[in-house]
Amino acid sequence: MTARRGSRTPVVGALLAAVLLVLTAGCVGLPDQGPVTVADPEDPAASSAGVDYVPPGPSPGESPAEIVQHFLGAMRASSFQTSVARLFLTSEAADAWAPEQRTIVYEDVSRPSPGPRVSVDLAGVAELDAGGRWHGDPGATTRQVSFSLEQVEGEWRISSLPDALVVPLSWVESRYVQVDLHYLDPGGRILVPSPVYLPGGEQLPTRLVTALLDGPGPELSGVVSSALGGVDPRGLTVDVSATGLATLRLTSAQDAEAPASLSESMIAQLAWTLRQVPSVARVRVEVDDVALPTPDGDDSFSVAAGQRFTPDVLGADASLYGLQDGRLVDVGAGATPVEGAEALAAAGISTLSVSLDGRRAAGQTAEGTVVAVALDDAAEPPTSVRVDGVAQTGWDAAGRMWILDGGRDARVRVVHQGSVETVVVPGITGEPVRRMIVSRDGSRLVAVVGDDGAQRVVVARVRVDERGGVVGAAPQVSLLDVPIAAGETVVDIGWRSPTEVMVLSRLDGGVVELQRAVVDGSASLTDDTSVLVTPAQRLVASPTPGSNLLLVGPEGAEEYDGTRLLPTPAAAGVTALTYVG
Repeated sequence: MTARRGSRTPVVGALLAAVLLVLTAGCVGLPDQGPVTVADPEDPAASSAGVDYVPPGPSPGESPAEIVQHFLGAMRASSFQTSVARLFLTSEAADAWAPEQRTIVYEDVSRPSPGPRVSVDLAGVAELDAGGRWHGDPGATTRQVSFSLEQVEGEWRISSLPDALVVPLSWVESRYVQVDLHYLDPGGRILVPSPVYLPGGEQLPTRLVTALLDGPGPELSGVVSSALGGVDPRGLTVDVSATGLATLRLTSAQDAEAPASLSESMIAQLAWTLRQVPSVARVRVEVDDVALPTPDGDDSFSVAAGQRFTPDVLGADASLYGLQDGRLVDVGAGATPVEGAEALAAAGISTLSVSLDGRRAAGQTAEGTVVAVALDDAAEPPTSVRVDGVAQTGWDAAGRMWILDGGRDARVRVVHQGSVETVVVPGITGEPVRRMIVSRDGSRLVAVVGDDGAQRVVVARVRVDERGGVVGAAPQVSLLDVPIAAGETVVDIGWRSPTEVMVLSRLDGGVVELQRAVVDGSASLTDDTSVLVTPAQRLVASPTPGSNLLLVGPEGAEEYDGTRLLPTPAAAGVTALTYVG
C-alpha cells in the first residue's frame, strides 16, 4: 500500500508537488489571536492561479501592523508585479528594495506585532535564491521577519525591510514549477542537471534561459561548467511562435566576445533546458539580431538535440548484473556468465559494481581488498586497493571508480587512470557512513550518515579538473529532506533519475518505507511515501528511464512497480544484484 506520513517539511514538499498539481482552493485568514496563523482573509491570491488578483494599496489611517499585513498581501499580485507593494514603503525604501534577490516562502504567519518596528513569525519556511535554487536546512523551518516603519505626511510607511519577496505557500503552489537547468561537467562531456523553481506561464522560457545564462555561480566552480558565455542575459527576450519556434534574442556582453556560432555543447544545454516547455519544439539564437548557425549550418535546432550529452549517459549498459556461485552474470540474459570476469571469480568477491559501459567490474574480497578488472582485456592486470573496512564501489561516466572505505571513520577514495587518491569530502569523511552512491555525471556523492536510528542523508558536490582528475569537494553539503521517524533506520539509497534518489528505510515488524528525495535538499517531486511489508535489506535502482526498481531481501528480489511488489524469478540464486554505476 501507499501512505503519506505527516513528518515531511510541509512547505517544501508542497512546493515541489506544485509541478504536478495546481491548487484551486485554500483561502487563508488572520484570526484575532493565537501565535501562528495564516494571514489576510480578504486576499483572493491564495486561490487559483487563473484569478487575476490586483492588490489594493494602503488606506488612510492604517496602523503599522495593518501596513505590514497588507504589504504582505500586496506581494501576492498574480502578475508578479511589485508596484502596489512599493506603495506601502517610504520613497527611499521603495527605490532600494530588491525583491528579485530571493523568495521567502512560508506556510503560516503570525499576526504582526504592534509598534513602529513590526515583526512576523513565519512557519514552514523555504527560500529560493534569485536563480530559483532551493537553500536551507529542512529541519530549520521557522523564521522571524522584521520591518521598521516611520510616518510620512501623517501615514505609516515601511522604511526598512528584507530584500526578498515574502509570499505564502498557496501562492507559490499555483504559480511555480520545478525545472532543471542543464550545465556541463568541467570536461564538457556530459550534462549535469540542477533543479530550480521558477514562475510558470508564458515567461517561463525567458526565465529558464536567463537563469541558465546567469551560470551556476562561483560556489560550483570546478563542479560544473557552462558553454554559454559571451552573451549578456540582461535584456534577453524569448518569443515562441505558434509553430513552436523559440527565438532567443541576446546582446553581446561588454567584457567578452560573443560567439559566432553555436557549438554542440551550447545546443545541448539550451535544448535540454527548453524541452521542458511543452510549447517549444525548436530554438533559434540571435545575438545582436544575427542568428547563430549550428554546426550543420542551420539557423535553428530541435529541442531533441544534444542526446550524446544525456545525463543518463549515452550508451550506458542497461543490464542487471549479479553474482552466482561467485561468477559475474548478466541476469537479464538468463544469468549468463560474463566473459572476462574470471579474475573476479578467482578473487572471491562478495560485492559487485560494474562500470557504465559494462567493460569493468569490481568487488570486495573476504581479505578486505577491492579488486577491479577489465572485462574486455584479459591482459590488463587487476587493480587491487587495500581498504580498512567494509567497502562499496561505484562508477561514473568518466570511468572513475569510487570507493567508500566504510566504518565509523569513513574515507572516500577514487581510482582513475591507474592512480588511487583519497578525497576529503565534507559531511562524509570521518563520519560513520552506511552507504554512498555517486551520480553518473560524477558531480554528486550521496551518503547515509549516522548510527542506526539516527541517520541523515547528505549530498556533497565533487570538484574535478578538465582532464577528469578529482581535486576535492565543495564545502557546501545539502541535507536531503527525508523524514526519519524515531527508531527508523535508513538501510539503502539508489538513483532513480539524475536528480532524484530513492531512500529505503526499515521500520519494525518487516515493514520498510520507500521515499523519493531531490538532490538539492528539497522534498520529493511527488511527496509520496510507500510503506511496504517486505524484509528488504537492499535497494537496486537505476536513473535510466524504464528500469525496474528492485527490493532485495533474504529470500530474493522483488520488483516494485509503484503500487505492489512482484517476485523476480530471474534473480533467483543471484546475489549482489546491481545495475551499472
